[in-house]
Amino acid sequence: MNWEPLRRIRPPKDAEVLWVEVTDKDLHFLDGMLMVTDGLANVRREYREHGGRKLFKLYVAPGQLDEVRRLVERARAFASIGEVLPGP
Repeated sequence: MNWEPLRRIRPPKDAEVLWVEVTDKDLHFLDGMLMVTDGLANVRREYREHGGRKLFKLYVAPGQLDEVRRLVERARAFASIGEVLPGP
């Protein structure tokens, strides 16, 4: 069996991270909205405090950062979403 073509395949890029300021209640809305996007982003229940605010972690599929940012921006019409920060 010739395995050479498989050896040339590069592993996928790592997911990118966004931190999104959102309330606990509206986190469920954001999670549900992103669930229907076929894996563009994954909402985590992990959060960090930043200036007295909660920022929840989103893992974004490689190359989809702009699309996820647009979706989060559109979600602001329906949910209390504040600052969106890039980050590890």
